[in-house]
Amino acid sequence: MPEIRTLHDPAELLAAATLFRQAMFGLPGGVTPVDGWAERYVVPGRVYAASLDGQLAGTSNSFPGELTLPGGQRVPHAAVTHVGVLPHFSRRGVLRALFSQQLADLYQQGVAVATLRASQGTIYGRFGFGIATAIQDLRIDKRELPSLPAAEGDIRLLPAANAWEAQQAIVARYPHPHAGTLTRWPQWWALQQHRLAHSSLNHYVALACKDGEPQGFVRYHAKPDDNWLYSTERTLVVDDLHAADPKLAAQLLGYLLQLDIARYIELPHRPVDDPLPLLLANPRAVQQTGRVDESWLRIINVEQTLNARRYASGEAVTLAIDDPLLAENHGVWRLSSDGIQRSASRPDITLGIDALAMLLLGEYTAQQLAAARRLQPHHSQAAARLTCLLACHEHPWSGIFF
Repeated sequence: MPEIRTLHDPAELLAAATLFRQAMFGLPGGVTPVDGWAERYVVPGRVYAASLDGQLAGTSNSFPGELTLPGGQRVPHAAVTHVGVLPHFSRRGVLRALFSQQLADLYQQGVAVATLRASQGTIYGRFGFGIATAIQDLRIDKRELPSLPAAEGDIRLLPAANAWEAQQAIVARYPHPHAGTLTRWPQWWALQQHRLAHSSLNHYVALACKDGEPQGFVRYHAKPDDNWLYSTERTLVVDDLHAADPKLAAQLLGYLLQLDIARYIELPHRPVDDPLPLLLANPRAVQQTGRVDESWLRIINVEQTLNARRYASGEAVTLAIDDPLLAENHGVWRLSSDGIQRSASRPDITLGIDALAMLLLGEYTAQQLAAARRLQPHHSQAAARLTCLLACHEHPWSGIFF
């Protein structure tokens, strides 16, 4: 059996980060572990290491923060990342041992939910993670616009290297209202700075101000092109866009559209119900170039999480929840518009903790999961009743990668 322990020593933390890079050998440069890694980019005591045969075999890490639920309530959240197992130790129970310990510890620490970004779609369901948000990549072709919107508002440019404090202040002061939004932890910001400091590309930051106060920003760069000066395909890529309200976001978009030298504007990792195409005179100028899963969510504490969420009115539903890793969640629960509690009644629906995660933020409905055989209704109205209780008016979205 693998030996699992948490790491505190800087040299061991650097070794765990190096192992992750070796396991994920195709990752781009710019985030290679360096001296001082433990002090700036991880939280000692939250990095797990698995050893087999006296050798470091795998690792997993997390960062503390909060996640927004439907209704606006924030709950304690763990951003699980840097998960890797060396190939010559795979299929020997290393990842199961890591997650079993990590999830149990998170429960004891009072964490409600965890999320991660999955490199493969077949790994994490067995540990109770389910797809809870999705994202799309958008591209604007400016030549498809009959006219460009006039530049509006108070827009100010800052050197990217000097704009981090302003960006952090805007995100902290004006959080996105979307369900699924995460607070951005200090090490996340530090890693963004590290990447840009070691990037060969030039990055730019524009602030949108209201009454003299920065209330929105966009950070962007030019897509590499060896023939940039003469190219007809010049492309601007948005790295981050955050604003206090839709009007300021539209002002930042208008600023980007005024950069005449670029034909295309690429906006990766946007919400799937982004109203951006409707802001333009020709919505067809915006093309979806990709759509993928974003947050894989794990409910750590069913009672804590589901009692913090807002529900629509509707009939109560009794759920038989299967959680093979956290016994505290396993069993029969009654869910109503007032929340969730233990029940001795016969269940209306049987489902795994991974399926419940897919329903939590509103990305999927119970009827969709029933059709996909990811949950089992025990009578004809059960899935419709659960869909009604969990109804949301917009798709969830995290908006950051980690």
